[in-house]
Amino acid sequence: MPDRSRTMTRLSVYALGVVVILGGGWLLWERGNAAIERADRIALERDAAQQESQRRQVVIDALWDNAQRLDAQRTALAEQQSELERTASNRLDQIRELQRDNDEIRDWAGTRLPDAVIRLRRHDALTGADAYRQSLRDAEPVHAAGQSPDHQR
Repeated sequence: MPDRSRTMTRLSVYALGVVVILGGGWLLWERGNAAIERADRIALERDAAQQESQRRQVVIDALWDNAQRLDAQRTALAEQQSELERTASNRLDQIRELQRDNDEIRDWAGTRLPDAVIRLRRHDALTGADAYRQSLRDAEPVHAAGQSPDHQR
């Protein structure tokens, strides 16, 4: 019987070894599957982050282009405003020179404006199309020269 007992012990040891090897193999297989799943999840997150980064870059590029366009428009408007200011200044200088040198123009410049022109000049500055439309609706009619405001056509 001692041989049988030894054989059983050996078989038990072998069986235990096989169980340990199978258990270790299964554990390594599970860890490998978990690592693969983690790698897949990380790859998906990386792809999503890259897509989000590309979307944001498109927005940044569009905003940059818009900022450059607005800056170019601002520069053009500043140049136009400077030109208009120079023109207005030159015209004002011409008017002052004419008034200083020409008695007839100086006398004309000193006369009172007609009431219709005074009414037109009393209106506030218009800022935009809506204000212009509203001013047309609310405006007093301008009467022809020589007609009284009571006379309606």
